[in-house]
Amino acid sequence: MPALLACLDGLLASDNVPEGLMRGEIGWLGDGISDPQRESTAGQGSENRNEALDLAGAARGLLSALEAGGEIPADAALQLNRALDDAVSRIGAALRQTQADRIRGLYVIIDPEVTGGRDPLDIARAAVNGGARMLQLRDKLRDKGEQLPLAIALRDLCAANDALLIINDHADLAAALGPEHVGLHVGQTDLPVAEARKILAPGQVLGRSNREIDLIVESQQMGADHVAFGAMYTTTTKQVTRAPQGPERLKQARAAAQVPLVAIGGITAENVAPVVQAGADAICVTAAVGSAPDPEAAAAELTEAIRAAGGRV
Repeated sequence: MPALLACLDGLLASDNVPEGLMRGEIGWLGDGISDPQRESTAGQGSENRNEALDLAGAARGLLSALEAGGEIPADAALQLNRALDDAVSRIGAALRQTQADRIRGLYVIIDPEVTGGRDPLDIARAAVNGGARMLQLRDKLRDKGEQLPLAIALRDLCAANDALLIINDHADLAAALGPEHVGLHVGQTDLPVAEARKILAPGQVLGRSNREIDLIVESQQMGADHVAFGAMYTTTTKQVTRAPQGPERLKQARAAAQVPLVAIGGITAENVAPVVQAGADAICVTAAVGSAPDPEAAAAELTEAIRAAGGRV
């Protein structure tokens, strides 16, 4: 019991913990426990949100053990678990919000099938050296175990350059690589946002593809941290049967999006300016960098074009 109380006190003493976890919810631990004047059993609150999440995890483990041993009534354990769930959810949302600043500028998809026969990691290094702020690993052919070495190398590359790695489709792979510098992207028919959240760490960002304005609204209601919209122009990287959205439709998407907006599809240094000016926060490309004779120069040219059009890089 003292260890559990210390974890809870550590959470309560932290500026990073939301109002959902209050002293009154742990009042059943003993007389005076919810008294604001009670001396805390914790030396200090957690120094950051990740530490607060660690404390919440430790509290859950202790709570489960105490309940199993009959030391805590089931209804009290349920009350505390709900409070901890609320705290973890809100801390995670705050962590993801701090990552929103990374969703900007050039966003390069690393697809082993779109490298011109070169090592995907070399394309990724060139992209980052050229100014890419985000990378996405999209491998539709290999099993996840085969993807893992490249995924680890990409994560380390992003961590060393304060960039963000997004894993396409595979929530379990993103979770295995996380929680720092790694997020997930899902399509309309992939794992739903709520189910993916159960696999990811609370602070990992999650983006979702959208081909219509109403789907952007839906994605936000589901809890997506950023939304992708496209295709902007005709693209050969993915088979798209619908007409391109174009910058004018992107303006409508910008009006609907309350989270960072990623534009994708057929974008090059020559046509990126209207996309940036229509409100895209990040510009996502594949072949424009992966198939370029000089990927680093192509990334640098795109980055400069985004900057010149008024985008944040």
